[in-house]
Amino acid sequence: MDPVRLLEEAQLLLVDGKDKESIEAFTKAIESGADPYIAHLSRGAVHLKLKEADEAINDFNDAINANSQSARAYFFRGMVYMLKHEFERAVEDFTKALELKTGYAMAKFSRAIAYARLDKTEEALKDLMEIMPQMEANLQSFTDSYGIVRTEMWKVMAQLSGERPWPTLELSENEIDTLKKWLAEE
Repeated sequence: MDPVRLLEEAQLLLVDGKDKESIEAFTKAIESGADPYIAHLSRGAVHLKLKEADEAINDFNDAINANSQSARAYFFRGMVYMLKHEFERAVEDFTKALELKTGYAMAKFSRAIAYARLDKTEEALKDLMEIMPQMEANLQSFTDSYGIVRTEMWKVMAQLSGERPWPTLELSENEIDTLKKWLAEE
């Protein structure tokens, strides 16, 4: 079958929420010669959604090998590292994504969370302060369909409020309220 058609079918299955079926279809598309970047990036996203970290990393590595200039591939691999609590590696990937696409707001926000989880409060605060105006303007754009950033952000919120024995980040009440508003959205 035509690799382009197989890739389209896999993407439709993904959109329909048929995750396991879409993984199988992306695999067939890859085997038939479909665009390796798109196919691996897409299949990796499904693995990430299913919290299949090792499979996701393999796909994102393959996507990066196919297109080393893809900010999205580095971002998604960074998300997997967040899932695995490998925050140093997450910071590296989010930083690379930001080098490739300087205005990548979700990469900057995610990097701030990873920095905070590493107790690198100055770096976390710098990223949060830079991204806060964009968050304020459009909280919906910061949704995290995988739940990884949201989960880690709750831990950072505990840090901000002094509920945990971590160094505290100093944000204004308004900034903290903005973060809480974002976390409350579904």
